[in-house]
Amino acid sequence: MKVIAVVLGIIFIILAVLTWTGAAHFLPAIGLDGKHHTKHTILYAVIALLCFVWARMSAATESPTR
Repeated sequence: MKVIAVVLGIIFIILAVLTWTGAAHFLPAIGLDGKHHTKHTILYAVIALLCFVWARMSAATESPTR
């Protein structure tokens, strides 16, 4: 689960950067039209942060196998 959380976090960081810079004009299929969407940028950054917290918490709760 840690790998999934980290991969999702990286994806959402990339989406946040693309929406912040306006370079997402080539992704209209997922609702990005290349304009600056501040709320979307904040949302993607918060979701990325939550994914990284999820990865950290899932790593902390794993018990070593013997």
